[in-house]
Amino acid sequence: MLLGSIVSASAAAIDNAEALEPSLKLSPEICITSEDGQSCDIEVTLEWQLLTNQTVCIISDYNELKKWCSPSPDIHSLTINIRADRDIQFVMIDKDTHETLAGVKLKVTPASSPQVRRRYRNPWSLF
Repeated sequence: MLLGSIVSASAAAIDNAEALEPSLKLSPEICITSEDGQSCDIEVTLEWQLLTNQTVCIISDYNELKKWCSPSPDIHSLTINIRADRDIQFVMIDKDTHETLAGVKLKVTPASSPQVRRRYRNPWSLF
């Protein structure tokens, strides 16, 4: 019984520690490319949570988004239309100190062609 309370107390401490850190979430996290174009067209939303009222900037290796900075600390999301053929990394930094706060990656996955099912029995029969 004592062990159960220790485990639940340590799990609560881990949850509290994670809540204290700035977080950046991406929705959706995966984009599947079309078979013919091999590019992904998608609208993604970045959402972040901070402990303090900081103004943040989002930087990325996506060519169309050089650097976006929040005009006020009250804004906590950004929606972007993306066309990509490779993974894209997004990083949230503090606008004043340029300290990296959090990061997230959009995974671009190629569509797989439908697999042809093979017949496991012979096409002929003796009976």
